[in-house]
Amino acid sequence: MSADDMTDTPRPEGYKDLVANPYLVGSIKFVLPLALIPAVFAALYLIEPYEQFLIISGLVAAYFVPPAGKETIIPLAVVLGYPWWLITLVIFLLDVAVSLFVVWNFELALKIPIIGRLLESGMTIGRNYTESQPWLRRFSTIGLILFVFFPLQGTGAMNGSVLGRLLGLNNNRVFGCVCIGSLTSCLVFALGSDVLLDVYRQDPTLAIGILITIIVAVVAAVVGWRAHKKRLRSRTP
Repeated sequence: MSADDMTDTPRPEGYKDLVANPYLVGSIKFVLPLALIPAVFAALYLIEPYEQFLIISGLVAAYFVPPAGKETIIPLAVVLGYPWWLITLVIFLLDVAVSLFVVWNFELALKIPIIGRLLESGMTIGRNYTESQPWLRRFSTIGLILFVFFPLQGTGAMNGSVLGRLLGLNNNRVFGCVCIGSLTSCLVFALGSDVLLDVYRQDPTLAIGILITIIVAVVAAVVGWRAHKKRLRSRTP
């Protein structure tokens, strides 16, 4: 018996077979995104005092319940005293988990009762969005990033991932677009809220004036957006 026969060192082919095992890979793709969410809560539990942990956990849980979104959860967390970078990281990781789950398990997730209905709703939103915005198919990557970035009703990591699938983008590109849109959106709301809070501490009147200006601009943009969509529908035969 040769020395080679006596060694138990696994060969590269065995490792490749293990990685290529569809049952193993499928299980990892299903479990990993779901495990990321409780991992975020566990990390918050370790780094935050218990009362602070309960408050931020409530905010994070509310993020999954419409109509709450980045535009409400992040500023509220900053006002309550949480660091802008912490709430940015938490919300971004939640979006990462949701996007990974959708792009890796889309067909399987459609068969899960509650999640399947959410994905079907996202497919309806995505189809309506692409029909009202035909330019999106020409600039699919940029359009998907903007779709996730802007806090309009129906946007976000889940529906953004679904929209990416409808546009025919590969999984890596969909995930990348969702991550870019989510991170930039989180940073804008977190840093903006932090700066506005600092301004309020120094000059409350100025801060209130800036906030009112922002609200008026957002309302005007939403009204203009809806009017634009209404005109597009009226032109459709």
